[in-house]
Amino acid sequence: MKHFGTIGAVVEAALLRANINARLGNYAEALKEYDYLISLHPRNVTLARALSDRAWFRATCPNASFRNGQQAVKDAKSACSIMIWKDEHMIDTLEVAYAETGDFNSAVQYAAQALAVKGISPDSTKLFQQHLALFQQGKPTRL
Repeated sequence: MKHFGTIGAVVEAALLRANINARLGNYAEALKEYDYLISLHPRNVTLARALSDRAWFRATCPNASFRNGQQAVKDAKSACSIMIWKDEHMIDTLEVAYAETGDFNSAVQYAAQALAVKGISPDSTKLFQQHLALFQQGKPTRL
């Protein structure tokens, strides 16, 4: 079991609540949790996860009033930078964010970059290829 300090436990709990709320359709609560935990300025890896998760939410939420492609791109780029562009899932989030803005050329470009990350799992490869197929058809990704 992982040991977290008080801030680490709070951040992990907030991230879990945000993701659960998003899955349950409690979009306002999910966004509130993402914003809260990012405001805590957690350590870099956790901050990158939080930014990436908020970007995914802002790019893929079924409720259009919660989508914000420009903010999603900004958050995803920040997450990728923190992780030195070596986390394929965060790069995937960036491609999904670009698709939400209608920039399918950038989405395709970053999909190729995510697929090129060393050590990518077969499941991730399959998922990223599905995203790439959507982008090539001019379609964004939805939850």
